[in-house]
Amino acid sequence: MTVSTEIRTTVAEAAALAGTQAAKADAERRVSEEVVRAVVDAGFARWLVPARWGGSDRGYTELTEAVAEIGAECSSAAWLACLAAHAARYVACLPEQGQADIWGDGPDTLVAAVIKPQGTASAVDGGFRLSGSWTYVSGVEHSDWALLTGPTPGPKSGGQPMRLFAVPRRDYTFEDTWSSLGMRGTGSHTLVLDDVFVPEHRVCLREDAFRGATVGLPGRAPLPNPAVSGLTFVAPVLGAARGALAVAAQLVAVAPTGPRAAAGQAYQVEFARAAGEIDAAQLLLERATAVVDGGTLTPELARRNRRDFALALQLLADATDRLLRIGGTRAQEDGHPLQRYWRDVRSVTSHAVMQFEPAALDYTQGLAGPA
Repeated sequence: MTVSTEIRTTVAEAAALAGTQAAKADAERRVSEEVVRAVVDAGFARWLVPARWGGSDRGYTELTEAVAEIGAECSSAAWLACLAAHAARYVACLPEQGQADIWGDGPDTLVAAVIKPQGTASAVDGGFRLSGSWTYVSGVEHSDWALLTGPTPGPKSGGQPMRLFAVPRRDYTFEDTWSSLGMRGTGSHTLVLDDVFVPEHRVCLREDAFRGATVGLPGRAPLPNPAVSGLTFVAPVLGAARGALAVAAQLVAVAPTGPRAAAGQAYQVEFARAAGEIDAAQLLLERATAVVDGGTLTPELARRNRRDFALALQLLADATDRLLRIGGTRAQEDGHPLQRYWRDVRSVTSHAVMQFEPAALDYTQGLAGPA
């Protein structure tokens, strides 16, 4: 995967800056405004924004590599960069006036998107009244808008279908609730709003957004969620695993002494296996993004992409486990980059939607066609 020359420099600059602040972001549980601004300046927020709104309208192959470049320096910054880019997929499914509200002043708007349905929504003249709390909203502190999914399924939903609601920053606050093992700098706090009016033109059905039903973009083929959403998880982890590999390379380059001397060759073998697993994950992602960028996406390819995203994440987690073992006890000390990369990777692998088993069953059962 390669990043075009015109943006390679700004991405590299953002990555370098994020790297100098990675330990601080981890300790303080927030990526700095300076790094967020560098991510925006590198074009991540506008990456997938349609050209009609002034966006770059670039592809997913380049995006994945650019996110991984940031992730090799700071996983949390890469996570925010990736989500900033992918949010545009959902914004493009809003009515045109809603898109204009968000992108009318420019394509670099930072949108925090929450796909899990929470909160309550009541239909009123001209729109909805929205209330509630939404957990794990990465980047909420830096966001200009939020895309919130609601209502929460169950008796209080009134039988309403799940929708996406676009809400401007002035209408919501957040509670500092993010204190996690890994990805500490993402600031994935709890967003809160109370009885906020959301006009109909800032609302769409979640089902439509999931099937990629964009509005005002004639000729663009729908991009269903399973075919691409896994990249938001795996691309930052690809970078983190590369960062861990670079740290471990320095360790295996020095012959171990003392009790570790007998394990020297074993560490070298583990390093080679980890490097191979990272390469294999990258190849899976390259094939998946080529399918997405190619514009011809069948249900079979979408299911294969979902499988490959989950498998790539598993490979990267296994590789990072090996690399942490190479570092031994010293790599587990506070402040050591290997344990930070490992914590970040393991934090991402805990997400329910990225478990391999559901993706594998969907893939295998799909081979036989509809039941």
